[in-house]
Amino acid sequence: MADERILRRQWTSAEGWRGTRAGMWAWLLQRAAAVALLVVIALHLANPFHRSIQAALLALALLHALLGVRALLLDLGLSLRWHRALFLLSLILAVVLFWTIWSWRWY
Repeated sequence: MADERILRRQWTSAEGWRGTRAGMWAWLLQRAAAVALLVVIALHLANPFHRSIQAALLALALLHALLGVRALLLDLGLSLRWHRALFLLSLILAVVLFWTIWSWRWY
């Protein structure tokens, strides 16, 4: 008999992702950003002056770092009801910081 507490998810259907909470999306997004960072860092080492690679590196580094700060705050004891707010704040702050740094860099 299978353990009924194990979550079985259909990865390929939209129905399988229904009800996924913000904490899981934040975790998945941070892991995807980490993998993408490895690829972009390799591309950056091959061609450090390509602007789109620089932009991707900055965006992914900001996203990964801010989601890491979110996880750190939750690990330090911040209430779990802050999951969604911290996730949205991390995304918004990443966009604002990216836009600020990227526009300032080219003046």
